[in-house]
Amino acid sequence: MEEADKDETKELKKSRSFSKHTKTLCSMAKDLSEEFGTHVAIITFSPTYEPKAYCATTADFVLRTYLPEFHSSPSLACVEIAEEAAARVDGMKREAEETPFLAEAERVCHAAAWSKILVAQTSVVKQNWWEVDVEALRADELSVFVRALEVLRTNVQCHLDAKESSRKDKMHP
Repeated sequence: MEEADKDETKELKKSRSFSKHTKTLCSMAKDLSEEFGTHVAIITFSPTYEPKAYCATTADFVLRTYLPEFHSSPSLACVEIAEEAAARVDGMKREAEETPFLAEAERVCHAAAWSKILVAQTSVVKQNWWEVDVEALRADELSVFVRALEVLRTNVQCHLDAKESSRKDKMHP
């Protein structure tokens, strides 16, 4: 056999072996994905530098985005998905930055409302904060007052349930 034929045979064997191993790898990736519900993306490059991807949108998107010479133009759907994802990430960043300020503003608002509720309690000489005349409260203070009443009701109900359970346990040991 001539040297050129040997090289061609060697390259053909290499290509077949690569193809076989790629199929095995993709099969294993599929099994992994199905068994554990994971997202798996595999990109392989053949000995002739052709990209192959395990059938996943993500891998296709990566190929189209970062290897445009192998894909003449990225699909409009991929571009839209990337733009939507970038917008979502930007929105989450803004939310994360705004959250501490919003939490502090709400805490200040609640503190002011509680202060007003306690002033109303002392002005009418009531022993308990829940006896305050609701007519003396503004809408924002009233919402804080209502939420506090709901929490109080839940706490009292839990306490009653615990007492009832304890009483039943003593009666039926």
